[in-house]
Amino acid sequence: MGVIPSGAELSRATVIALLSRVFGDDPDLHEDVAGGEYAELVWEGERLGTQWFVHPGKTGVSELVVSIWDAFPLLPAAGFRAEVTRVVEVLQEVAQATGGRFVVQEGDVTGAPLGEVLDMISSDEDDRTPAGMVLSTTAESDEDFLGRYLAAGDERLAWLHDQAARTGRPQRLDHSRDSLAPIWGWAIGRLELRPADAPREKVILENGSVFQRPTDAVLPMWYGRSALLAPHIWSDESLALIDAVAFYAAECVRHAVPELSWQVGHGETRGYVYEGQPVLAGRGHDLEPISSLRPLMGKVYHLRNPDPVDPRTPPAAEDLRDWFDAAVAERRSES
Repeated sequence: MGVIPSGAELSRATVIALLSRVFGDDPDLHEDVAGGEYAELVWEGERLGTQWFVHPGKTGVSELVVSIWDAFPLLPAAGFRAEVTRVVEVLQEVAQATGGRFVVQEGDVTGAPLGEVLDMISSDEDDRTPAGMVLSTTAESDEDFLGRYLAAGDERLAWLHDQAARTGRPQRLDHSRDSLAPIWGWAIGRLELRPADAPREKVILENGSVFQRPTDAVLPMWYGRSALLAPHIWSDESLALIDAVAFYAAECVRHAVPELSWQVGHGETRGYVYEGQPVLAGRGHDLEPISSLRPLMGKVYHLRNPDPVDPRTPPAAEDLRDWFDAAVAERRSES
């Protein structure tokens, strides 16, 4: 959608003045643009993503084009429509002030009521789950999940100790650096892949992201809270082991760096991948226990599923100790 001239070019001063309500002193808006190029601007809301292209003409603006998208298309439409309203109102005012035409989906909506324009962009009805997918929703708050995740910590460690003892390889779980290589060396031999033909279903989250979930499986409590936390390739037993070892390793880091604490992950930008997840935070980058160990799990995966054309470095017991050293060094270096 956008605004195009109806005869003379759009007044550059008027366009800049009105768009400044959205972009303020953004230099990409206020600086002159070389011939044949255009100014590109980005504005994001809680749900709405936008790209604005201001095309210069001979004396003014030859075209103002705006692309929009909903970052969370399965959430109720009202939130998205509320943010789109701001964009539509600005474009309507640009058209009115410059004598231009307001166009949406190649249709001229100059002077049309706001509600009519919004209906062209987003239905007032909530979207439905796409065919062939299962919608995953939860009423549990992120804070409540963090509490539940931490409350299960002692149970994880007791299970880990019991499993190791049953195999004749009892482990020392004292949160020390020296305990990490033995526990990972033991775990490497226990991690197994889920059969490739095991039944799975496609799941879509409320934010629109998609992952695969094994059916008739026993999964850790964090499985599928985000598309990143859905390692469906591992067996049920292996997922339980990953759950326990990752929590134990994170606790080792927390004991080594007392300034760290368990928190609900929250980023200032939409691209923050651990939003709402349990993380260790307080120094350095947030540490999410499962995804932070994915490189180590990847080595075991390639050991179980080798590629003769592209051989990989095999896993080693020391990998988890080295991971700990790097995690602690980064966070101790933060002032």
